[in-house]
Amino acid sequence: MDSIILSPAPMPYLTDCSLKRFGTDEYHCSRYCSHFVLIFMLKNRLQFTENGSLTTLLAGEWYIQKKNTWQAASRPSPNAEYYYIHFQADYTEDLTSRLMLPIRGTFQPGLFLPLLQRLCLLLHQTPCSHLELQSEFFRLLGLLYTQELSYSALTADLMRYLNENYASRITARTLSDVFHYSSEYIDKKMKAELNMTPHAYLTAIRLQNAKKLLERSQLPIQKIALECGFSDNSLFYKAFRKHFSQSPSEWRRQHQFVYQTADPSSLS
Repeated sequence: MDSIILSPAPMPYLTDCSLKRFGTDEYHCSRYCSHFVLIFMLKNRLQFTENGSLTTLLAGEWYIQKKNTWQAASRPSPNAEYYYIHFQADYTEDLTSRLMLPIRGTFQPGLFLPLLQRLCLLLHQTPCSHLELQSEFFRLLGLLYTQELSYSALTADLMRYLNENYASRITARTLSDVFHYSSEYIDKKMKAELNMTPHAYLTAIRLQNAKKLLERSQLPIQKIALECGFSDNSLFYKAFRKHFSQSPSEWRRQHQFVYQTADPSSLS
């Protein structure tokens, strides 16, 4: 299933939404789209291209147009009717901290239409309740996520186990013994759902935790490597540089938080 992988910080932010009705000979607009567009088809069909690739949406389908694409249409979409939502978000390559949404799927109008109508109402009322508007938008994204992209029980359990035990020595045999599946099956299952093997996911978790310790503690780098599950300091150095394009010491110099203690003489 095609998907988009977004950064959770800053969170996706709704900027516009409305109901759109096409005429009998109307085309999708031609534009360079610098934001994401979430479409919920209500009637007939919508046809458009993204960077030259044709997409056709039918009633009852939803779709996310990717940002930074050229959109156009080579044929009309007579009497197409749909809700659209424009939102801002950033792509991310950090697969351990992300929002992952499928690009398209189907929806139940009875479940989604009241929420879409409420989003439009909140956006266009004066004054606009921005907090309530974004909260409702997050609820909508949550429905899409749970409806289309819930992880299998095995993958969810693997992710939980690796997050809780990343500091320990974990091998393919360890996971096979814990979850009672062959290491080949575990690798294939996690790769299919996360696009990462358990080893790659474990390494990413360890590096993210090492990065936090470099930023927020005075611990020696070798001790940080050990506490995050790296038994060999040279392996930690190579993995960190490959992932963050800096050595651990370079990262610490540029990103470490500076904690200052109060001058006792200034306290009253």
